Amino acid sequence: MIKSLVAAVRVGLVALVINACAATHAHTAETLDASLREEIHTVPVAAASATIVVSTYRPSGSGPFPWIVMNHGTATTPEANRKIGRWRALTPIREWVKRGFAVIVPVRRGYGASGGDAFGDSYGTCRSPDFRRAGEGAAIDLLATIDWAKTQRDLDPRRWLLVGQSAGGFASIYTASKHPDGLVAVLAFAPGRGGRPDTYPGLPCLPELMAKLFASIAPDIAVPVLWFYAENDAFIGPAAAHLWFDSFRKAGGRGDFVMLPPFPENRGHGVYPSTTGIPLWTAAVATFFRSQQISLPF
Repeated sequence: MIKSLVAAVRVGLVALVINACAATHAHTAETLDASLREEIHTVPVAAASATIVVSTYRPSGSGPFPWIVMNHGTATTPEANRKIGRWRALTPIREWVKRGFAVIVPVRRGYGASGGDAFGDSYGTCRSPDFRRAGEGAAIDLLATIDWAKTQRDLDPRRWLLVGQSAGGFASIYTASKHPDGLVAVLAFAPGRGGRPDTYPGLPCLPELMAKLFASIAPDIAVPVLWFYAENDAFIGPAAAHLWFDSFRKAGGRGDFVMLPPFPENRGHGVYPSTTGIPLWTAAVATFFRSQQISLPF
């Protein structure tokens, strides 16, 4: 019986090695963008006994660079979320690298290249959502990414930003409440959860519940936050956007609010990832940096 157990363990170890090698080969087989110094990393998430895939992009030179942790959104179906790959949003990535920033792009547990049995930032159902659970789950992945990034010698541990799109914007705001050292500001593009663009355009699930959550974490966020939306956003409409920012601000949160006129791409939800959105969000970020006296280059 002992021999059988040993044999089974050996088989299991061999399988692990084979799977690890296959994953490594899959990563190295990808075509990486040399102009962006693109790299792929596997980063441990100790708090969840898991790993996630993190892509990095850097300007030329040796640094130390200011950097951003750039966070992806959430699609409307599990199948679409599992197909996002590494979320290579090269349009905004190029803009950041051009401006001298390194870009760190984690894929949260359950999504795309990171995979896993469940989504680490799931909030449950629209009828009874647990948005705090979603924030905590996302923060686990982002804090692990931040800790890993600070081991990179060419990244300045005192000059970095949390930047996110949609659910990634919500995750960025929530993670800021954990007081990660060196964080300068949060840039949240169409931040929120619970969007229902196909059934209730502009009306996310229980927006009052999300407002209470933003109010509860606002006192713990020591850095300014840019809240950036478009009027025709089918995921997060103007009423919810204003409600959330006002709740955040009244509870002591600092930051600026931008509401653009209707934007034609991705039902008003796609300003940040799109080419046509570049002059809009970069102008907002430049104004935000000035208004909040942020000394990072932009």
